[in-house]
Amino acid sequence: MSARPLFHRALAPIFFAIVPPMRPFMRAPGMRSLKRWWYRCFSDPYTNFVETPVCVVAMFGDVFEGRLSGVVQRSLFHFGLFEPNLTAFISQRLRVGDTFIDVGANVGYFTLLASRIVGPEGSVVSIEASPSTHAALRKNIETNGATNVRTVNIAAFDCEASVPIYFLPEEEFTSGASIFRTIGPQEAIVPAKPLATILSPRELSKARLIKIDVEGAEERVVAGLLQAEQHLRPDVEIVIEVLPELFESVRARFAEYGFDASILDNPLDPLADINARARPRPIPPGIRPAEVAMSHGVIYLIFSRKPAVT
Repeated sequence: MSARPLFHRALAPIFFAIVPPMRPFMRAPGMRSLKRWWYRCFSDPYTNFVETPVCVVAMFGDVFEGRLSGVVQRSLFHFGLFEPNLTAFISQRLRVGDTFIDVGANVGYFTLLASRIVGPEGSVVSIEASPSTHAALRKNIETNGATNVRTVNIAAFDCEASVPIYFLPEEEFTSGASIFRTIGPQEAIVPAKPLATILSPRELSKARLIKIDVEGAEERVVAGLLQAEQHLRPDVEIVIEVLPELFESVRARFAEYGFDASILDNPLDPLADINARARPRPIPPGIRPAEVAMSHGVIYLIFSRKPAVT
Protein backbone atom coordinates (compact mmCIF):
# COMPACT_ATOMS: atom_id res chain seq x y z
CA MET A 1 0.00 0.00 0.00
CA SER A 2 1.30 3.46 -0.82
CA ALA A 3 2.24 5.74 2.07
CA ARG A 4 -0.64 7.87 3.35
CA PRO A 5 -0.41 11.45 4.58
CA LEU A 6 0.19 11.76 8.32
CA PHE A 7 -3.22 13.32 8.95
CA HIS A 8 -4.91 10.33 7.23
CA ARG A 9 -3.12 7.92 9.52
CA ALA A 10 -4.12 10.06 12.51
CA LEU A 11 -7.78 9.97 11.45
CA ALA A 12 -7.91 6.20 10.89
CA PRO A 13 -9.05 5.33 14.46
CA ILE A 14 -11.91 7.81 14.15
CA PHE A 15 -13.10 6.27 10.88
CA PHE A 16 -12.90 2.75 12.33
CA ALA A 17 -14.98 3.87 15.29
CA ILE A 18 -17.81 5.67 13.48
CA VAL A 19 -18.25 3.99 10.09
CA PRO A 20 -19.07 0.30 10.89
CA PRO A 21 -22.02 1.17 13.19
CA MET A 22 -23.54 3.20 10.33
CA ARG A 23 -23.66 0.35 7.82
CA PRO A 24 -27.26 -0.70 8.70
CA PHE A 25 -28.33 2.90 8.12
CA MET A 26 -26.58 2.96 4.72
CA ARG A 27 -28.44 -0.19 3.67
CA ALA A 28 -31.88 0.99 4.80
CA PRO A 29 -34.29 2.71 2.36
CA GLY A 30 -34.56 6.47 2.01
CA MET A 31 -32.53 9.53 3.01
CA ARG A 32 -30.31 9.30 -0.07
CA SER A 33 -28.96 12.85 0.18
CA LEU A 34 -27.73 12.33 3.73
CA LYS A 35 -26.25 8.97 2.78
CA ARG A 36 -24.39 10.48 -0.14
CA TRP A 37 -22.83 13.05 2.17
CA TRP A 38 -21.90 10.41 4.75
CA TYR A 39 -20.42 8.13 2.10
CA ARG A 40 -18.33 10.89 0.57
CA CYS A 41 -17.04 12.21 3.90
CA PHE A 42 -16.69 9.05 5.99
CA SER A 43 -17.59 5.66 4.47
CA ASP A 44 -15.47 5.84 1.33
CA PRO A 45 -12.36 7.22 3.10
CA TYR A 46 -12.75 4.49 5.74
CA THR A 47 -12.66 1.82 3.01
CA ASN A 48 -9.23 3.03 1.93
CA PHE A 49 -7.81 2.16 5.36
CA VAL A 50 -8.92 -1.50 5.23
CA GLU A 51 -5.99 -3.45 3.79
CA THR A 52 -6.82 -7.07 4.63
CA PRO A 53 -9.44 -9.22 2.84
CA VAL A 54 -12.91 -9.06 4.36
CA CYS A 55 -16.16 -10.98 4.01
CA VAL A 56 -19.10 -8.89 2.87
CA VAL A 57 -22.75 -9.91 2.74
CA ALA A 58 -25.09 -9.00 -0.12
CA MET A 59 -28.70 -7.99 0.45
CA PHE A 60 -29.77 -11.37 -0.93
CA GLY A 61 -27.74 -13.17 1.75
CA ASP A 62 -24.66 -14.49 -0.03
CA VAL A 63 -21.13 -13.87 1.24
CA PHE A 64 -18.24 -12.51 -0.84
CA GLU A 65 -14.59 -12.43 0.20
CA GLY A 66 -12.06 -9.95 -1.14
CA ARG A 67 -10.28 -6.67 -0.67
CA LEU A 68 -12.29 -3.48 -0.46
CA SER A 69 -10.23 -2.00 -3.28
CA GLY A 70 -12.43 -4.13 -5.56
CA VAL A 71 -15.43 -2.11 -6.75
CA VAL A 72 -17.89 -5.00 -6.21
CA GLN A 73 -16.66 -5.75 -2.71
CA ARG A 74 -16.61 -2.07 -1.76
CA SER A 75 -20.20 -1.53 -2.85
CA LEU A 76 -21.37 -4.68 -1.06
CA PHE A 77 -19.53 -3.74 2.12
CA HIS A 78 -21.35 -0.43 2.46
CA PHE A 79 -24.68 -0.99 0.72
CA GLY A 80 -25.24 -4.72 0.29
CA LEU A 81 -25.72 -4.46 -3.47
CA PHE A 82 -23.88 -3.61 -6.68
CA GLU A 83 -25.23 -1.91 -9.81
CA PRO A 84 -28.70 -1.56 -8.25
CA ASN A 85 -30.64 -1.04 -11.48
CA LEU A 86 -29.19 -4.11 -13.18
CA THR A 87 -29.75 -6.02 -9.94
CA ALA A 88 -33.40 -5.00 -10.01
CA PHE A 89 -33.77 -5.82 -13.73
CA ILE A 90 -32.37 -9.33 -13.29
CA SER A 91 -34.49 -9.90 -10.20
CA GLN A 92 -37.63 -8.86 -12.08
CA ARG A 93 -36.96 -10.95 -15.18
CA LEU A 94 -35.82 -14.29 -13.78
CA ARG A 95 -38.17 -16.90 -12.36
CA VAL A 96 -37.77 -20.26 -10.63
CA GLY A 97 -36.56 -22.84 -13.15
CA ASP A 98 -34.99 -20.34 -15.57
CA THR A 99 -31.44 -20.45 -16.91
CA PHE A 100 -29.14 -17.43 -16.56
CA ILE A 101 -25.92 -17.00 -18.56
CA ASP A 102 -23.32 -14.71 -16.95
CA VAL A 103 -20.59 -13.82 -19.47
CA GLY A 104 -17.85 -11.89 -17.71
CA ALA A 105 -18.95 -13.04 -14.27
CA ASN A 106 -16.14 -11.40 -12.29
CA VAL A 107 -16.37 -12.56 -8.64
CA GLY A 108 -19.92 -13.84 -9.09
CA TYR A 109 -22.28 -11.16 -7.76
CA PHE A 110 -24.86 -11.57 -10.55
CA THR A 111 -24.17 -15.31 -10.77
CA LEU A 112 -25.12 -15.83 -7.12
CA LEU A 113 -28.06 -13.42 -7.30
CA ALA A 114 -29.46 -15.44 -10.22
CA SER A 115 -28.65 -18.75 -8.52
CA ARG A 116 -30.92 -17.84 -5.62
CA ILE A 117 -33.75 -16.68 -7.89
CA VAL A 118 -33.86 -19.64 -10.30
CA GLY A 119 -33.52 -22.18 -7.48
CA PRO A 120 -32.62 -25.86 -7.69
CA GLU A 121 -34.94 -26.28 -10.68
CA GLY A 122 -32.98 -23.67 -12.65
CA SER A 123 -29.37 -23.26 -13.60
CA VAL A 124 -26.64 -20.65 -14.05
CA VAL A 125 -23.64 -20.74 -16.39
CA SER A 126 -20.90 -18.44 -15.12
CA ILE A 127 -18.15 -17.63 -17.65
CA GLU A 128 -14.99 -15.81 -16.54
CA ALA A 129 -11.82 -15.70 -18.65
CA SER A 130 -9.34 -14.38 -16.06
CA PRO A 131 -7.77 -17.34 -14.22
CA SER A 132 -7.32 -15.41 -10.97
CA THR A 133 -10.82 -13.92 -11.02
CA HIS A 134 -12.25 -17.33 -11.93
CA ALA A 135 -10.57 -18.76 -8.82
CA ALA A 136 -12.26 -16.07 -6.68
CA LEU A 137 -15.54 -16.79 -8.45
CA ARG A 138 -15.26 -20.51 -7.70
CA LYS A 139 -14.47 -19.79 -4.06
CA ASN A 140 -17.54 -17.56 -3.68
CA ILE A 141 -19.77 -20.18 -5.31
CA GLU A 142 -18.46 -22.91 -3.02
CA THR A 143 -18.69 -20.72 0.09
CA ASN A 144 -22.35 -20.09 -0.61
CA GLY A 145 -23.21 -23.66 -1.58
CA ALA A 146 -24.59 -22.71 -5.01
CA THR A 147 -24.97 -26.16 -6.55
CA ASN A 148 -26.92 -24.98 -9.60
CA VAL A 149 -23.96 -23.05 -11.09
CA ARG A 150 -21.56 -24.29 -13.78
CA THR A 151 -18.40 -22.22 -14.12
CA VAL A 152 -16.24 -21.94 -17.23
CA ASN A 153 -12.71 -20.51 -17.33
CA ILE A 154 -12.78 -19.67 -21.05
CA ALA A 155 -13.02 -16.42 -23.01
CA ALA A 156 -16.28 -16.13 -24.94
CA PHE A 157 -15.45 -15.20 -28.54
CA ASP A 158 -16.58 -15.79 -32.15
CA CYS A 159 -14.11 -18.57 -32.98
CA GLU A 160 -11.77 -21.03 -31.32
CA ALA A 161 -8.46 -19.39 -30.48
CA SER A 162 -5.92 -18.63 -27.78
CA VAL A 163 -6.00 -15.01 -26.64
CA PRO A 164 -4.08 -12.87 -24.15
CA ILE A 165 -6.03 -11.51 -21.21
CA TYR A 166 -5.13 -8.23 -19.55
CA PHE A 167 -5.91 -7.74 -15.91
CA LEU A 168 -6.61 -4.61 -13.88
CA PRO A 169 -5.45 -5.36 -10.32
CA GLU A 170 -7.64 -4.73 -7.30
CA GLU A 171 -5.37 -1.87 -6.33
CA GLU A 172 -6.86 0.01 -9.30
CA PHE A 173 -10.29 -0.04 -7.57
CA THR A 174 -11.74 -2.81 -9.70
CA SER A 175 -10.83 -6.28 -10.83
CA GLY A 176 -11.82 -6.22 -14.48
CA ALA A 177 -10.15 -8.15 -17.28
CA SER A 178 -10.19 -7.81 -21.05
CA ILE A 179 -8.98 -9.80 -24.03
CA PHE A 180 -9.22 -6.71 -26.25
CA ARG A 181 -7.96 -3.76 -24.23
CA THR A 182 -4.59 -3.53 -22.53
CA ILE A 183 -6.12 -2.17 -19.33
CA GLY A 184 -3.28 -3.59 -17.28
CA PRO A 185 -0.52 -6.22 -17.39
CA GLN A 186 -1.06 -9.44 -19.31
CA GLU A 187 -2.22 -12.12 -16.93
CA ALA A 188 -2.25 -15.19 -19.15
CA ILE A 189 -3.00 -16.72 -22.54
CA VAL A 190 -6.45 -18.30 -22.31
CA PRO A 191 -8.56 -20.47 -24.62
CA ALA A 192 -11.44 -18.78 -26.41
CA LYS A 193 -14.56 -20.32 -27.96
CA PRO A 194 -17.84 -19.09 -29.45
CA LEU A 195 -20.46 -18.63 -26.77
CA ALA A 196 -22.75 -20.93 -28.75
CA THR A 197 -20.28 -23.80 -28.26
CA ILE A 198 -19.41 -23.01 -24.64
CA LEU A 199 -23.08 -23.53 -23.81
CA SER A 200 -24.80 -26.88 -24.13
CA PRO A 201 -27.85 -27.19 -26.40
CA ARG A 202 -30.05 -27.38 -23.30
CA GLU A 203 -28.50 -24.25 -21.79
CA LEU A 204 -28.98 -22.34 -25.04
CA SER A 205 -32.60 -23.37 -25.40
CA LYS A 206 -33.52 -22.60 -21.78
CA ALA A 207 -31.65 -19.31 -21.33
CA ARG A 208 -34.12 -16.64 -20.20
CA LEU A 209 -31.49 -13.96 -19.59
CA ILE A 210 -27.93 -13.55 -20.87
CA LYS A 211 -25.66 -10.89 -19.33
CA ILE A 212 -22.51 -9.90 -21.26
CA ASP A 213 -19.83 -7.69 -19.69
CA VAL A 214 -16.54 -8.29 -21.48
CA GLU A 215 -14.65 -4.97 -21.53
CA GLY A 216 -14.50 -4.26 -25.26
CA ALA A 217 -15.00 -7.73 -26.79
CA GLU A 218 -18.78 -7.34 -27.12
CA GLU A 219 -18.97 -7.62 -30.92
CA ARG A 220 -17.01 -10.86 -31.00
CA VAL A 221 -19.01 -12.39 -28.14
CA VAL A 222 -22.31 -11.41 -29.76
CA ALA A 223 -21.19 -12.96 -33.06
CA GLY A 224 -20.37 -16.18 -31.23
CA LEU A 225 -23.81 -16.22 -29.62
CA LEU A 226 -25.85 -15.37 -32.71
CA GLN A 227 -24.35 -18.36 -34.55
CA ALA A 228 -27.01 -20.31 -32.63
CA GLU A 229 -29.75 -17.65 -32.50
CA GLN A 230 -32.35 -20.09 -33.81
CA HIS A 231 -31.93 -22.24 -30.67
CA LEU A 232 -32.68 -19.42 -28.20
CA ARG A 233 -36.10 -19.28 -26.56
CA PRO A 234 -38.53 -16.69 -27.96
CA ASP A 235 -38.56 -14.56 -24.81
CA VAL A 236 -34.79 -14.50 -24.29
CA GLU A 237 -33.30 -11.13 -23.32
CA ILE A 238 -29.65 -10.17 -23.61
CA VAL A 239 -28.22 -7.34 -21.49
CA ILE A 240 -24.87 -6.03 -22.67
CA GLU A 241 -22.50 -3.42 -21.32
CA VAL A 242 -21.00 -1.76 -24.41
CA LEU A 243 -18.45 0.94 -25.00
CA PRO A 244 -19.90 3.98 -26.84
CA GLU A 245 -17.85 3.22 -29.96
CA LEU A 246 -19.57 -0.20 -30.23
CA PHE A 247 -23.10 1.12 -29.64
CA GLU A 248 -24.18 1.19 -33.30
CA SER A 249 -22.37 -1.93 -34.49
CA VAL A 250 -23.76 -4.14 -31.72
CA ARG A 251 -27.27 -2.79 -32.31
CA ALA A 252 -26.95 -3.47 -36.04
CA ARG A 253 -25.75 -7.02 -35.47
CA PHE A 254 -28.76 -7.86 -33.29
CA ALA A 255 -31.15 -6.11 -35.69
CA GLU A 256 -30.08 -8.53 -38.42
CA TYR A 257 -31.56 -11.31 -36.29
CA GLY A 258 -34.82 -9.53 -35.44
CA PHE A 259 -33.94 -8.06 -32.04
CA ASP A 260 -35.02 -4.66 -30.75
CA ALA A 261 -32.78 -2.64 -28.44
CA SER A 262 -33.60 -0.58 -25.37
CA ILE A 263 -31.47 1.21 -22.78
CA LEU A 264 -31.11 0.40 -19.10
CA ASP A 265 -29.99 3.30 -16.96
CA ASN A 266 -27.46 1.58 -14.73
CA PRO A 267 -25.13 3.88 -12.81
CA LEU A 268 -22.62 2.33 -10.44
CA ASP A 269 -24.15 4.60 -7.80
CA PRO A 270 -25.57 2.23 -5.14
CA LEU A 271 -27.93 5.00 -4.01
CA ALA A 272 -29.69 5.16 -7.38
CA ASP A 273 -33.49 5.07 -7.29
CA ILE A 274 -34.06 1.56 -8.59
CA ASN A 275 -37.83 1.96 -8.56
CA ALA A 276 -37.64 4.78 -11.07
CA ARG A 277 -34.79 3.62 -13.27
CA ALA A 278 -34.74 -0.18 -13.44
CA ARG A 279 -37.11 -0.35 -16.42
CA PRO A 280 -35.54 -0.32 -19.91
CA ARG A 281 -36.48 2.67 -22.06
CA PRO A 282 -36.71 3.04 -25.85
CA ILE A 283 -33.76 4.45 -27.75
CA PRO A 284 -34.73 7.81 -29.26
CA PRO A 285 -34.09 8.12 -33.02
CA GLY A 286 -30.79 9.75 -33.88
CA ILE A 287 -29.44 9.52 -30.34
CA ARG A 288 -25.67 9.89 -29.98
CA PRO A 289 -23.92 7.28 -27.83
CA ALA A 290 -22.39 9.93 -25.59
CA GLU A 291 -25.88 11.07 -24.64
CA VAL A 292 -26.82 7.70 -23.13
CA ALA A 293 -23.48 6.63 -21.64
CA MET A 294 -23.26 6.27 -17.89
CA SER A 295 -20.82 8.37 -15.89
CA HIS A 296 -18.35 5.46 -15.92
CA GLY A 297 -18.27 5.53 -19.73
CA VAL A 298 -20.42 2.57 -20.79
CA ILE A 299 -23.94 1.97 -22.12
CA TYR A 300 -26.27 -0.83 -21.03
CA LEU A 301 -28.38 -2.25 -23.86
CA ILE A 302 -31.21 -4.76 -23.54
CA PHE A 303 -32.03 -6.85 -26.62
CA SER A 304 -35.29 -8.73 -27.07
CA ARG A 305 -37.06 -10.19 -30.07
CA LYS A 306 -39.36 -7.92 -32.02
CA PRO A 307 -43.06 -8.72 -31.49
CA ALA A 308 -44.55 -10.82 -34.24
CA VAL A 309 -46.72 -8.91 -36.70
CA THR A 310 -50.29 -10.22 -36.75
